Amino acid sequence: MEQPTGTPTTPAGVVACADRVLAELDETMWVAKTSEELVEAVVVAERLRAHLAALEAAVVAEVHARGVAKGELAWGSTAEWFTHLAGTHRGTGHQTVRHADTLVHERSATHAAMTAGRVSPEQAAVIVDAVDRLPTDATVRQDGEAFLLDAATRLNATDLAKAARHLVEVADPDGAERKTEKELDRQDRAAHHGRFLAIVEDGAGGIRLRGRGTVEDAAAIKAALLPLTKPQPAVDPSDPDGDQLTDPRDHGARLWDALVETCRHALTTDLPPDCHGARPRIAVTTSLEALQEQIDWATLGTTGTDLRTIGAAVTDDGLELTPATIRRMACDADLIPIALGTQGEVLDVGRTSRLVTPAIWRALVCRDRHCAFPGCTRPPVMGHAHHIVHWVDDGVTSLDNLVLLCGHHHRTIHHTPWQVRLNPTDGKPEFLPPQRPGAPPPTWIRNRPRRE
Repeated sequence: MEQPTGTPTTPAGVVACADRVLAELDETMWVAKTSEELVEAVVVAERLRAHLAALEAAVVAEVHARGVAKGELAWGSTAEWFTHLAGTHRGTGHQTVRHADTLVHERSATHAAMTAGRVSPEQAAVIVDAVDRLPTDATVRQDGEAFLLDAATRLNATDLAKAARHLVEVADPDGAERKTEKELDRQDRAAHHGRFLAIVEDGAGGIRLRGRGTVEDAAAIKAALLPLTKPQPAVDPSDPDGDQLTDPRDHGARLWDALVETCRHALTTDLPPDCHGARPRIAVTTSLEALQEQIDWATLGTTGTDLRTIGAAVTDDGLELTPATIRRMACDADLIPIALGTQGEVLDVGRTSRLVTPAIWRALVCRDRHCAFPGCTRPPVMGHAHHIVHWVDDGVTSLDNLVLLCGHHHRTIHHTPWQVRLNPTDGKPEFLPPQRPGAPPPTWIRNRPRRE
C-alpha cells in the first residue's frame, strides 16, 4: 500500500497519517470482496479500535493529570472538556476520564491488552469497574484482573459483566449478596410503582403497545404466553395437498398471536374475573440451601434466620427474583423448584428411547439455562434437546449426551461444520467454530457463564 508522503513529527501527526491511509478504503467496493476479506477486515478494524482507545486513554490520563482542561482551556473539568470534544453523553465522558486514569496507573495489564487488541474498550470498562469492587488487597485485585482478562478471550462484554459479578460475589460474598439483594428490591419497588400499559393507535390502521412492570409480572406473562409461541407448520394455499411449509411468523409475531389468543380465551371462559383458574406454573432455580431455609415457615421467624440472606432465584427465562418476590408468588402460582442431582430421577434412558423424559428435560434446562450456542439467550421454551452423538449413531439419550439448542442453532450444528461437546472438566457445553482459510486453528468457546 502506498504510504502518504512526509514523516509525521508529532503524535497527532502519526494519528492523522493513519487516518489518511484508512481513507484509501473509503471508496472500496465491498460487494466485490470475498467473504474471507470482509470478515478479516472487521477483525482487524476491531483490533485497531481497541488500540486507538488504549492510545486515547493514555493521552486523556495525562491531560487530566496536568489539569490542562481546567488550567489552560478554561473548562470546568477534564470530563466536561472530553464530553464536548467527543460529542458523547455526559456519563460516558466522565466514565472515559475515570477509566483512563485507572487503566494507565493501576490496571496496566488491561491497558496492555487493549493496546494489543486482545480486549475491546467495552470489555476493559467491565474489568476496571469489577476490579474496583474487589477487596483492596493488591494480590486479590491483581488475580481478579488476570482472571477477567482470560475470560475476555471467550466472552463478550455483556457476558464478561456477568462473570465479573460472580467474581465479586466469590471474593466478597457477604457484601455482594447484601448489595445485590438491596438493589433487586429497590428495582422491584420502582418498577411496581411505575407500572403502566398503554394501547394507542399508530395512525396506520393498527395499534402499538407500550408498558413496563416488575420482573414478577414478566415471569407470569412469559409463563402464560411462551408455551403458545411454538412455530406451527403452514400449508401452501395454492397447493393444499402439498408439503407443509415452515411457520412464516417470526418470534415477535407468534408472541403477539399468543397474547391475543390468551385474551380471547379469557373472554370466552366461564370463570369469573376474580378467579384465576389454572394458576401459572413458573420454574425457579435456586440453591438447595436457600430452598431448605424457606421450607419451615412456622419456625422461620423464631430461629433467627435473616430473610435477607436467602439468595435470589432465577426463572427459566433468566429473570432474577428476590426472596420477597418468591414468597409473594408462592401464594398464587405453582413454583417448580429445580435442583441438579436430585435423587430418584432417571437422567439416562440409554438407547431405549430417542425422546428425552420430563426429568431429563428439566435437568437439561437447569444446566444450560437457555440455548447453549455462544451469544444466544433464546429461552428453553424455544429450544430442542440435541444429541451430541446422534441417536442413530448409537448415541444415548442421557444428560451427558445432550445440549439445549434453539431451532436456529440446532440446524446450524446439523448442517454446518460447527461442532459441540461437553467440556470434560466441568461438563458444560462448548462449541468449535469452523476453520477459516489462512486463520489460526479455532478454539472451543462457550456461552455466557451459567449460574451454578
